[in-house]
Amino acid sequence: MSQCAKVFVKHIDTENKLMIYFNFGIPELPERKFTFLRPKEEKLEVTISRMKLKIAEAVNNKLTKRKKKKNSQNIEENSVQFSVTLSLTKGGEQLNDEIKNVDAWTENAELTVNNHLYKIFENPPSVVLLSLPKSIMSGFPVYPIIELEYCSKEQCDFTWYRTVSEKSSVDLNKVVKFKNENWLMLSKNYLYITNDSDIGCKLKLSCIPKNGEKIGLEEFAVSTNSVEVGPEKCPFEYRHEFTKELSEPGRLRCVSYNILADLYADSDTARNDLFPYCPTEALMLDYRKQLYLKEIIGYNADIICLQEVDRKVFYGDLIPVLTSAGLDGVYSEKGGQVVEGLSCFYRTSKFKIIEFHAKVLSEAVSNEPVLQPIYDKLNQNENLKERFMNRTTALQAVLLESLDIPQKRILIGNTHLYFHPDSDNIRLLQATSCILYLENLLSKYQKENPSYTTSLILCGDFNSCPEFGVYKLMTEGSLSEDCIDWKSNPEEIVPGIPLKHSLSLGSACGTPTYTNYTEGFVGCLDYIFYNKSHFEVLDVVPLPDHEHVIKYKALPNKVFPSDHLALVCTIGWK
Repeated sequence: MSQCAKVFVKHIDTENKLMIYFNFGIPELPERKFTFLRPKEEKLEVTISRMKLKIAEAVNNKLTKRKKKKNSQNIEENSVQFSVTLSLTKGGEQLNDEIKNVDAWTENAELTVNNHLYKIFENPPSVVLLSLPKSIMSGFPVYPIIELEYCSKEQCDFTWYRTVSEKSSVDLNKVVKFKNENWLMLSKNYLYITNDSDIGCKLKLSCIPKNGEKIGLEEFAVSTNSVEVGPEKCPFEYRHEFTKELSEPGRLRCVSYNILADLYADSDTARNDLFPYCPTEALMLDYRKQLYLKEIIGYNADIICLQEVDRKVFYGDLIPVLTSAGLDGVYSEKGGQVVEGLSCFYRTSKFKIIEFHAKVLSEAVSNEPVLQPIYDKLNQNENLKERFMNRTTALQAVLLESLDIPQKRILIGNTHLYFHPDSDNIRLLQATSCILYLENLLSKYQKENPSYTTSLILCGDFNSCPEFGVYKLMTEGSLSEDCIDWKSNPEEIVPGIPLKHSLSLGSACGTPTYTNYTEGFVGCLDYIFYNKSHFEVLDVVPLPDHEHVIKYKALPNKVFPSDHLALVCTIGWK
């Protein structure tokens, strides 16, 4: 047993109990973890007796099974009686049996189990859950599902291994033996990018939780399946040729991407009606997220606006992976009961977040003074009002301050407008609500900090093609009341709604032929709008070749994780 062996004591206040756990083994058997959950008010004598009984029982069972394997005699002749001595001391004095657990199991106490000494550590950093995904493909990022207590993943030590056969030609210095199995050490990062040499092998991950000088118990996870062959080179990997390096100071690479929520992809409607050409396995989240995480990481972006982000994906995948890549982000959901929404990520070496607002447009029009004109118009047509107010459309507004260019701030808007074909009028009102709200914020920031230049970048899936009113409103600054979009639904017509804003906006990626390509629809729906007064577009990453897009009929498919394409461009301050 190591001289610095530890017994960990975690206080569970909600249950008024202590969790006591440590590793123990004997020469004949490998170490195993023992865990005891005992009431805080229980007498030490009761807890010690229970621990001795359970340890002896577990060791005796293992020794008996080992003996039985060596010969075929009956159990009685093979039974082994292993005894346990266990004591808890403070300052070299054994504690009174009557003392309560809460007073006994403290950091100035020591536990002795069969002459093996343990130091006690209270509320140590610990791994609550550690597991690996079922689907792991060569050439794609893999990372754990992890829950930690009293520490963060940034404080922990991670080590990746893969199985290795006796015939494998590997560096023996990197081979580690676990329970008579050989494992090859691969990497010491939270995130591991698999390669072809991992194909057919299982992966093992070690996590040592840490918090300052406190070090918790090492935990392991092993993949249930072997690493599989990945798809052929994905079209986004050709786009990565343009984004190999981070952007220079004063420049920012921006991404807008509807990643297709699992909420919609993993459904009978998606499989049978929306994307019947896409193999079922390629619609599964475990498969798709490997693709879009690799894609997003490879853009080396400074600002990333995502739409259709499942709550579980944001917290379980995007935040852990992208924070490891030097980004941080915020998330906001749509209204109603929908568990998907918007997320905005920013590179922490270039920006710090100053403010973050999340608005559901149907709520904002009734309580934001700047949107009162929109609300007044809605009140003129009950059908229009009901349809608008029942929408769950949201807007994110994130104020970032530049760390590399003094006194420069960017207000990032991110939205996903209503999709229905006969709702050009609804989208116009939603787009106007977004731009008026953001314009008002910009004015407020400029008055509060006149020495700063604060400019706007508005990203999103606007569900509107360039020939319609939303694009014209954004890029031309106004829209007349006779715009045909107002008549998209005859029952919802409200006359006399001239729209305008004061910002000089352009579409950074222009108006591609399409950013959304499915069997039922092809068109440009996604945009990165920027303030032309303060920014200039320095480059735009080309969209995938059309031959790649239609190779498997439409999007999504086994090399495209979404029905949308990511927009990627680099913008610089003027």
